[in-house]
Amino acid sequence: MSTELGQYWSDGAVFRIVLAMAVPILLLDTLTPQEMPPQMLYVLCILVSIRSHRERTIWAVAILCTVLTVVGSYLNPPSLNLAVILFNRITAIVLIWLTAVLVWQYRQTYERLLLLKKELEARVEQRTQELSRVFEEREQLNRNLHDDILQSLYAVGLTLEASDPPQTTDFPQVTAHINQALNQLKLVMRQIRSYIAGPQPARDEEKPFDVALATLVLSMTLAQGPHLRLTIDPGLSDNVSREQAESILHFVREALSNCLRHSHAQQGFVTAQRRNGFLRIEIQDDGVGFNPDAARKDGQGLSNMGARARALGADFKIVSWPGHGVHIALDLPLPQRSSPS
Repeated sequence: MSTELGQYWSDGAVFRIVLAMAVPILLLDTLTPQEMPPQMLYVLCILVSIRSHRERTIWAVAILCTVLTVVGSYLNPPSLNLAVILFNRITAIVLIWLTAVLVWQYRQTYERLLLLKKELEARVEQRTQELSRVFEEREQLNRNLHDDILQSLYAVGLTLEASDPPQTTDFPQVTAHINQALNQLKLVMRQIRSYIAGPQPARDEEKPFDVALATLVLSMTLAQGPHLRLTIDPGLSDNVSREQAESILHFVREALSNCLRHSHAQQGFVTAQRRNGFLRIEIQDDGVGFNPDAARKDGQGLSNMGARARALGADFKIVSWPGHGVHIALDLPLPQRSSPS
């Protein structure tokens, strides 16, 4: 039976304590009249054995105490009726073994409680991990819905606002805006279906990171908004995993959405470049700027961007103040390439 060693004493320590108690009891037994039952004190030795690491120590101590009880009757010549002596000795032996059984049952119960405690702790830990995982998945879904679906819908709304007839009489341009909004809505529908279906295995036809980034910037370029320019180093897709690319695209979408809705900028710049072993993503505009500390308290966008940066193991910096535009930088460490031998 498994036990925790720290809960018990060693067998040697138990026997030393038992002998230290049993010898004085034996002396007391031989020095007192036969009508006195000091052998009953052997029960204390049984109680000490409960602290032993092994159960068989209980039975060994019970046998020792029984032998000493019998020996005590011979060392002290009888001075009473033999029936009284036998009654006292048999009663003591019964008490010794009854106590041993109770101590053994107590140990059995204690061991079962220990096992139940460990099982309960394991279940609590497992449940805690499950709840933590569910909470993280919920937070991830919340970020994805905000940074993906919601921002895409904002872009659709801005596109439809740009095609409002009172603002323009260029009907071909209105048609182009409506077609762009329809394409964006189709993209939103595909995104919603992907969330409903859950995580899917990577497909070969998925766009490389550089192509996906260019497509994102193009889809968020509106006639009535700032002119967005993209600069990207060739071959970046080889250094960015699918999961990293997805998080980076959400990051850029959130930044561009804020630029389109709030900056009143004339120009916006998106760059993706290798720099000193890092992939640096920068989003800048020449708009009205804002107070980043106040924005973190009022909205979810910057919090989501910070959470995605931490999940990537990247550094996230934002520099802005009213009247001086916005500069956002994300520095993601790139894997080191092994040098040719």
